Amino acid sequence: MKKKIIVIGLGFLVILGGLGYVFKDRFLSFLKPSSSSPDQKFTQKPKEEFNFEWQTWEDAAGFAFEHPKELEIDEHLEDEVNYAYLELKSNEKNGKIVITVNDTEYSNINDWLEQDELVKDGNVLETEIASISARRIKLGDNQEIAAFIDWDQVIYLINSQNEGEEYWRQIYIRILSSFKLIPLEGESAEDFANWLGDFDTSGVDIVEAVEVIE
Repeated sequence: MKKKIIVIGLGFLVILGGLGYVFKDRFLSFLKPSSSSPDQKFTQKPKEEFNFEWQTWEDAAGFAFEHPKELEIDEHLEDEVNYAYLELKSNEKNGKIVITVNDTEYSNINDWLEQDELVKDGNVLETEIASISARRIKLGDNQEIAAFIDWDQVIYLINSQNEGEEYWRQIYIRILSSFKLIPLEGESAEDFANWLGDFDTSGVDIVEAVEVIE
């Protein structure tokens, strides 16, 4: 009787061993992480690269910057409030960059930052634009404003409304790094140099006047 039980037990173990061998691959695949595992879901996308062809915009209001040739620039010639009001837009990408230049009541950039309702609660980064002390302010909703005030109390605002697009972020950085002061339309290089000479302009980029890009 004992032998019979032992034989039956051995037979049962053999059957279990056979089933384990047959289904081991399926069992192991069950233990492996799926293709939609959390680690893979949160992997950052590689940084997108763009082959921009850059050109320089020189504005009659006395500034210049580099931008991709493919962008459309609306000068808002109907605007009678600002010295300059430019909208840089793309036919293929959502978002835009807006540049405005106008007089300000603030004598320096810190006063503007502390009192202007739009930006005083934003996240601030100190920087330089056209070799002048400037600020970059993140406002949320994928919007950032960079600003500086020149010696005539004229404020320059560069507003990126990029809707999370890496495309616009790269353009915005290039605009800030290439932004320069130049002679006003009809102003000679000598008059411009004399204007700069009235201020502490060490390190300021001076650009000769050339034809404005249409």
